[in-house]
Amino acid sequence: MATDSKSDKYNKAVTRATGGDVESTAPAIPTNTTLVRKEVTKADVDAVMADPSLEFAPQVYSMEQGDLIEGVLEGNGPEAEFERKNEHTGEVTTNAVQTWIIRSHDGRQRISILSSAQLDKKLPPFVGGPVKIVRGKDLNIDGGRRVTDYLVAGPKLPDGKIRSWASAPKLPMIDAASAPAALPAGNNVPEAAAH
Repeated sequence: MATDSKSDKYNKAVTRATGGDVESTAPAIPTNTTLVRKEVTKADVDAVMADPSLEFAPQVYSMEQGDLIEGVLEGNGPEAEFERKNEHTGEVTTNAVQTWIIRSHDGRQRISILSSAQLDKKLPPFVGGPVKIVRGKDLNIDGGRRVTDYLVAGPKLPDGKIRSWASAPKLPMIDAASAPAALPAGNNVPEAAAH
């Protein structure tokens, strides 16, 4: 007579408690399965990455000058938080930085990159579609600050429309006292404004 392992006994007890047939229980989890591994080799990681049955959460990626990322721009990811310690006062402040998520074309792998003022302006028209991002040089600007230059591109729109990165011009505020009481009657709206 074969003796059941502890996991077999546990599985059978759960099956009985839930009203199932003891003989038709699912196979027990092998006892040699490791749930946590402290050290893995590059070959182990490559094997996990090559497994077509897996889909991966975004992995943080730090772009270096000259790096190219190509994939589908999913949009903004969660904010990343950084702590900075003031050298003079010792005060620690927490800053949040927006992230962007780009996935592989097959949908299995994703990376998350930190945003920048340039990426926040250049990426939104490409959300949901293919995108290429090249990290350029760090440019020195006024006051000793630096800005990283990024080349961002995607395919032309299929309907022939052209994307726009321009923002609406800021118009001066009109106070209620100087505004006209009503718009003129009739179709006096200029053709360009009607669209």
